[in-house]
Amino acid sequence: MSDEFLKAARLEIQTELEGLDQVLMSCNNDEHVFKNSRKIESHLHKIKGLAPMMGQDKIGEVAKMSDVILLYIMDNGILSGSYKIILESVEKMKQIFNDQDIYDTDNFRDRVRNSFPEIVDW
Repeated sequence: MSDEFLKAARLEIQTELEGLDQVLMSCNNDEHVFKNSRKIESHLHKIKGLAPMMGQDKIGEVAKMSDVILLYIMDNGILSGSYKIILESVEKMKQIFNDQDIYDTDNFRDRVRNSFPEIVDW
């Protein structure tokens, strides 16, 4: 990857993370996540695709897990526990992005799997 591409991709991921923060500022519960699910999913979808292309596989993995949850919400409605897990996923992506995380997504994946066994199959 060229330095220019990596710089542009990094800026784009930063922009998407900031966009997620903005949307989530108006959310206080699972119902608010449902009402804003399309906006949230749009940001997650971009991060999910772009992060692995720039070598940020762990961010892409967290975005993918969150995207699955949001797609389920968009199709089925309010999902109990989604607000907490989406907030946690955004914080985890920001920490990884800013090199403040130990890059362990296994624990997060297990929490998602245990919280939503009816929708995840990984």
